[in-house]
Amino acid sequence: MTAPGHELIERVEALEAREAILALKARYWRAVDLGMADDVATCLAADAVVDFEGMPRFESAAPFVDTVRAAAAQGGAFHMHHGRNPEITIDGADRAFGIWDIFYLGVLPGPRMIIQMAGIYRDEYRREDGRWLILRTSMRQTSMLIQTVGEDGVPRVTTLPGGGAAAFPTSEEL
Repeated sequence: MTAPGHELIERVEALEAREAILALKARYWRAVDLGMADDVATCLAADAVVDFEGMPRFESAAPFVDTVRAAAAQGGAFHMHHGRNPEITIDGADRAFGIWDIFYLGVLPGPRMIIQMAGIYRDEYRREDGRWLILRTSMRQTSMLIQTVGEDGVPRVTTLPGGGAAAFPTSEEL
C-alpha cells in the first residue's frame, strides 16, 4: 500500500519534469539560433550524441558546441527553429524521451540562400544534479526547400527533394 497522496506527488513531479524539458528544448533551440555556443553547452550532457541528417554525427557535446561556435563566428545568418507538437514521456525520476516536429528557416546573406526544412526530432533526456539535459538528439528531415536569391531579388528554387509519404522516415529510422 502506498502512502496517501503518493500518486499525486508522482503526477506533480512528472508535470514539473515535463515543463523543465519543454523549457530546456526552447533554450537549446534559441541558443543554437543565436549562435550562443556556451548556452548550447549548458543544455547538453557532456556525453551527448547529436545526430542530425545532413550533418556529421557528434559522439559528445564538445565538438557539436565547437561547430555552433564556428558557425556563429561567420556571422550575418538568421536561423529560427520552430519546435511543435512535443510528446514527452517521463521514464523514472531521471530519464525521459521526446518527439518533436521541427520547422527551420535559415537566411544566409553571403550565398544569398533561404533554407526551409521540416523534420522530426527524437530526444533522450537525463537529469543530472537536479537539471534536465539532452543526452541524445537526432533529427530526420521530412522536407527541404533551398532557394537562391538572384541579384534581381527573385528567389529561385535550387533544391526541392522528392516529397510524399515515401519520403517520411519510419519510426525505426528516427
